[in-house]
Amino acid sequence: MSNSLESLVKTISEKKALIGSKKEVMELDNPHVVRTRLGHINRAQEDLKDLYREYRSELQSRAAFILVIGSKAGEFAAEAETGFGCFSLDADTFYKDILEQVPAQLYTNRASTPGLFDHFAARFESRALDIEIIGYQPLFFDTKYNKMLTGKEDALALIKEAFNDRVGSEVVGLDAIDRVASRAVNENFSGSTVPIVLFSQDESLIGDLSKNLTKLTGNVFVVTAGTKVNKNLKDKSVFSMKTVTTENVEKSLMKIKENLN
Repeated sequence: MSNSLESLVKTISEKKALIGSKKEVMELDNPHVVRTRLGHINRAQEDLKDLYREYRSELQSRAAFILVIGSKAGEFAAEAETGFGCFSLDADTFYKDILEQVPAQLYTNRASTPGLFDHFAARFESRALDIEIIGYQPLFFDTKYNKMLTGKEDALALIKEAFNDRVGSEVVGLDAIDRVASRAVNENFSGSTVPIVLFSQDESLIGDLSKNLTKLTGNVFVVTAGTKVNKNLKDKSVFSMKTVTTENVEKSLMKIKENLN
């Protein structure tokens, strides 16, 4: 990429300042000056779209995913964000967002259907356009997904299974990078590493992410926080803690820093 993250942040800030001057421009007396400056503002608004895409791409190249599993995973994520400047997200956010856009009557006390999957696919198509995911495997109904659903919890498990089978769980990482970029750009973030904490109680999902997020970056780490974590994930983890303390979180992040590619 031609622009560094630092120069992108500077340019984006300048464009935002120009756009923010629109009210003052409209109050000027000279119509020619108003038209000229409004033209610059309109161009800045278009430029911001391209600059944001560049910024998001640069963030992806610097991303380090920290996958946290265990009964204290949420506590770890909160401490890592407030105390150490990490960006944290529930690892289920992508799936939950898709499901929130699907009518509840389609998955409440009824069997899953091709029509339900059509809704999943349509909602994903819209999100895929937003974050510029192309060339993915189509999401379609299969007999293995023919299950009785009682409500949101069952539907969430189904949508995770289907997406991870057909599309690949790395989509969670791409979705997370976009969400982080939306926040980071407003904070003028320009760090050399973008630490993204994805936390969950779903061991299957964390295990899947630990493999598939390596398609996006070589910096993927597992941390266990709390109790009742299976041995396979513990063996994969760079740091394990039974209780979440500032000291333990700091130690785990330092260990991750030592192992960055």
